[in-house]
Formats: sequence, structure tokens, C-alpha cells
Amino acid sequence: MFHGGGEIGGEGLDLGVGAILVLLAMPGVLASMLMFEKYGSLIRFLRGDGVFDPYVATIPDEYFLIVLSMTVTGAAVLWRWNAIFLDRRDYTNLVALPIRLRTIFFANLSAILVVAALFTIVVNAASLFLFPAAVVGSQQSVSVFVRFAIGHAVAIFLGSMFSFLAIFALAGGLIALLPFRLFRSVSLLVRFVIAMGLLALIASSFAVPTMLDHTLSSARHGIAVLPPVWFLGISQSIWGNGNDPFYASMTTRALASMAWVLLIGTAAYILSFRRSFLRVPETADSGPLPLATKRFIPQMYLSRVICTSSSQRACYDFIFRTLLRSDGHLQIALAFAALSLVASAASLLSLDNPGMILAGPIPSTEFLAIPFILSYCIIIGIRFAFEIPSALEANWIFRVWLKADDGQARPVARRVLNAATLPWLVPTALVSTGVIFNWAIAIQHAAVLTASNLVLVEVLLINFRSVPFTHPTPIFQSHSGVSLLAYLFGYFIYTGYVPELERWSLISPVRPISFVLLSGIILMSIHFYRKQMLEMDKELTFE
Repeated sequence: MFHGGGEIGGEGLDLGVGAILVLLAMPGVLASMLMFEKYGSLIRFLRGDGVFDPYVATIPDEYFLIVLSMTVTGAAVLWRWNAIFLDRRDYTNLVALPIRLRTIFFANLSAILVVAALFTIVVNAASLFLFPAAVVGSQQSVSVFVRFAIGHAVAIFLGSMFSFLAIFALAGGLIALLPFRLFRSVSLLVRFVIAMGLLALIASSFAVPTMLDHTLSSARHGIAVLPPVWFLGISQSIWGNGNDPFYASMTTRALASMAWVLLIGTAAYILSFRRSFLRVPETADSGPLPLATKRFIPQMYLSRVICTSSSQRACYDFIFRTLLRSDGHLQIALAFAALSLVASAASLLSLDNPGMILAGPIPSTEFLAIPFILSYCIIIGIRFAFEIPSALEANWIFRVWLKADDGQARPVARRVLNAATLPWLVPTALVSTGVIFNWAIAIQHAAVLTASNLVLVEVLLINFRSVPFTHPTPIFQSHSGVSLLAYLFGYFIYTGYVPELERWSLISPVRPISFVLLSGIILMSIHFYRKQMLEMDKELTFE
């Protein structure tokens, strides 16, 4: 389950077990460490906090940690979606051996339970000790510490296990009910929707704790459909708030949901084993998308228009076909697309009065920021997918065919990134802005979005000199953390300050010239930087 799941094109995404466990544990470690600053006795004294009730004061952070454990565990299951269940690779390796099918069935079922327990423990191990120590570690009562730690541990462990079992039951049900080829296509859409749901849960951490403070039953029951609220009820019941009818009902719902997902997951696995695994030889390998779907993607046909040479057209087609036929690369692109949708919704919902977003003659900053959020996340997702290799055994054709100094890598990558966003994003922004406001503002908005998109692509490709998917996965380097911070900083600049500057420019017809000057300065700086590079740093590389 850790070393490949049989996904087409997913070989380059495999990591060692240790690396996977570290990635799963890091969010909990970072979130828990931040709690020491918030709940330290000295910090509380300096803030002037009076009587400190840890069971009430920590409800927002308890909810956030439950959401974090469920989200990280769910993301891990989505990542290993195709590796959890037995597939063609397992059939080829195991059925030929003198092992009974019943043994194979229980062996894989046991492995699934072990992986579920491993994910749950690793994701929550840090917060299990650090969060209680940060909140009640300075208090004299040992009983308070023990009670707080037990309530927190039970809530986050059950929430994490529920996330694993719920996605596992859904995947098993799809395998049991759908033909294999249809399952490959439907599962991609299902994973995309689940990823959006997990990201939405993280966004709910900013609003749900406030709604829990309301004494009105209608305000609380409006969020009772969220699974993290159910498991928050468990911690509250253990902490002594079980007399509250709302938390008591949430505890009952959490325990009942755990029983249901365990029952449904077991039944789905039994049915999927009998229906899917035993019929593996009768099914053919296929990509994550049906062939008919690719015919309706206009980017596949743009190479004849935007590419100037046969080598550019060939590389362009290779890049888009790899994105569409590779399960691993498509997962990365769709994950960032889901992030862009959730971030756009969170930006709109962050307003105190969402109705004001369309009020006035000039669009609000939040309205203008939507296409910038979509553009940034999609471009970053595809740019990140460029670094994940496809089948390296086949990259010899590019080594033999392309010359090292022909300069085709960056123009092709530039066309791919722009083709993935501009053909649909700019017309959508133009029409929506023109219908809601006026067409003069719409044209200016589309022009600013196009210029910003082009500048962002150039910045991301400033040192790019390889054909996407044709080199090994880059190893972790000392500046990788700095690069991550740069991406986060770029997100806030691109989706925050640029829309604010655009809104400022809409007030006067002369101010849009500032965008032309700013874009020109950035592009000229990149041009002069590339001219100063050594020739060996410009040549095509496969390293």
C-alpha cells in the first residue's frame, strides 16, 4: 500500500514509508507547538485573563485539531486510494502462489486495519501529548490534566478513524457496484469532491467555533451536520459537559456513525473482493479519464495554433496527454483546483455582509480576487506536477530528438500553463463582470487578469529548462522550505494586493497604465536576468 498502487503514471509519486509518516505527522506537530504560545501561563497573565476554564476556552482549538486529524487522514486515504484494495499487480503476484483466496482476503483486510491504525496514531501523536501539556500542563491538578488528555485523545482518534473508514467504505462501495472502467472514471470525480469537502472542513474552523458559542438551538443545529462537531461532542462529554443536550446528541451521533462506517466498509470490502479482485484478468488497464472525455478538452487542439514548430507541438501534446492519462499527475492538478474553489468560497464567505460584494458601481476586491485565486492555484498545481516524472524508461526519445540548445523547454511550458487558464478563465471573468457591472470595467478586468497571468507564468519559469515529466523527482534541498514560503507569500501578493491595486485603478481611466508599467518592469527584469545567465544554465537538461 505504501509502494505504489498500480496507478497509471503514479510511479514517480511513491515515497518511502518514513517520508510518508513524517509528512502525516508534521501538521499536528506544528499546530500543537503553536498552542504553547497561546495557552502559556505567562501569556495568559500578560493578557489579563482571569479564571481559566480549559474545557471551555479550548473549544475552538479542539475543533480545529479534530478537523486537522480528519483532513490529514482523509488526504492520506485519497492519496493511496487505488493501493488500498487488491488490484492487477496483487492478482499477478499472489494468485499464482499456493495461498488460499481466504488467506489473501484476510491478509489484505488486516493490512487495511493496520494502515488505518498507523495513520490515526501518526497523525495525532503530537497533539495527543503537546496539546494537553500546553493547555493544562501548568496547573496543579493531575486529575484535570488526565481528564483533558483522555477527552482530547478519544475525540481526535475516533475522528481520524472515522475519516479513514468513511472514505474506505465509499471506495469499496464504488468498486463493488460499478464496472472497473467506469469506476476509474467516477472515482476521479469522487476524490475531487471529497478533497473539496476536506478543504471546506478546514475553512469551517474559522466560523463553527463562533456558532457553537450561541445559546440558540437553531444556531447550533445548523452545524450539526458536520462530522467534526460530532466528535467534539465526545470530548465535551468526557470533559463534563455531557449534560448539554446538544453535545449529548452529537456524542450519540458520532458513536452511531462510527458503527455504520465500520459495518458498511466491511460489507463493501467483502463485495468488492468477490466482484472486482476475482475478475481482474477480465479487465483492461485504462487511464483515469475515458477516451471520449479527452475529445472535449479544447486545450488538446490548441497546439496547432499556439505552437510555432513541430517539436513544440509534439511536446505540448505530450504534456497535456500525460496530465490526462496519468492518475498521479491528474490528482495533483485536481487537488490544487479543489483548493482554488474552496479558497474562492472562503474569500466570499469571509465578508460580514456577502450581499455587499455586488453593490456599488465598481467591483469589490473580493469579487475581483476570485479569478486570481483560481489562476494562481491551477498554475502552481500544474507547475508542481511538471516535477513528477512519467515513465523514465521512455524519456530517451527526448534525449535523442531535442538539441540541448534549441530552447524549446520554456516556450512549451509557458504555452501549457497559459492554455490551462486563459482560454476559459478570461472569458468567464469578462462575461460575469460585464453582466453584473458594465463592459468597460469587464474589458479592463480581463486585460489585467491576462497580464497578471502571463507575468506569473514567467516568474515560475524563470529558471525552467527541462521537458516536463522527463526527469527524476527532485531531491529535497536546503532551500525547499524557503521555496514553500515564497509560494505562500506569492499567493497573498497575487490574490490580495493585485486585486486591491486593480480596484484602485478602476476609479480613474488613467490609473490602468500603472499595470502596464508594473508588468513591463517585471518582464524586462526577467529578460535581463536570463541574458546574464551562463549558456550552460540555459541548456536543456534531464536531471
